[in-house]
Amino acid sequence: TRIACLKEELDDVVRHRELLRSQRSRSSRKVAALVGYTSVGKSAWFRKLTGADVLEDPKLFATLDTTTRSIQLSGKQELLLTDTVGFIRKLPHHLIEAFKSTLEEARYADILIHVQDASSPQMETQQKVVYETLNQLGIAGKPVIALLNKQDLLPDAPGFRDFRADYSIQASARTGQGMEKLKEALEEVLRSQKQYLEGILPYECGGLLQTLREQGELLEETYLPEGIGICAYAPSELYGKILKNLKAWENKE
Repeated sequence: TRIACLKEELDDVVRHRELLRSQRSRSSRKVAALVGYTSVGKSAWFRKLTGADVLEDPKLFATLDTTTRSIQLSGKQELLLTDTVGFIRKLPHHLIEAFKSTLEEARYADILIHVQDASSPQMETQQKVVYETLNQLGIAGKPVIALLNKQDLLPDAPGFRDFRADYSIQASARTGQGMEKLKEALEEVLRSQKQYLEGILPYECGGLLQTLREQGELLEETYLPEGIGICAYAPSELYGKILKNLKAWENKE
């Protein structure tokens, strides 16, 4: 009876998360997921980036439930950040199934932030475990930012690098080291997924401009007699709609 009740609760959790994912998908907001071996500092970085009051505990599976918060980047870009359960070596099959709904947050994310403990002598092994677990979940081809955490414990150590990641950042959640470089990397990844456009948008298309503010990156807007002059990066699903309504910006210097 207890097992049946737990399975029913897990089913409710899965349905709830699927609903949240569909809402995020409709809003076209990009999602980054913090992944990594257990106790490497994912929740500490989540708290550092979002200001959220989440549990920081070195115990195994201290973060069983995922937490998602919005973070603001420069250029008015906004990103959803999700914390996930920590991975362990030789994760048993039944645990993969039990935590599947939690781990799947990484599958549905647009960017993976792989937090690693640079002070651990087992760092390379932990790296391998995380990538193998991601492969088990069928996650491949996503941009990966390696956040090499706990640099404050290795002040004189040489700079490590994760060659399987697109970015490697020396970091410390305790001191804030790497915070700006992480945000810059996130901005670069988001921008690489958008297309640049400029021109004059007629005033009657003001709704598209608001959508661009929410989903893209509006670099410049100038109000002219014939419309709104814009320079922006737009996601592909919005790029075509705006392009159809743009006029050449002849007055732009």
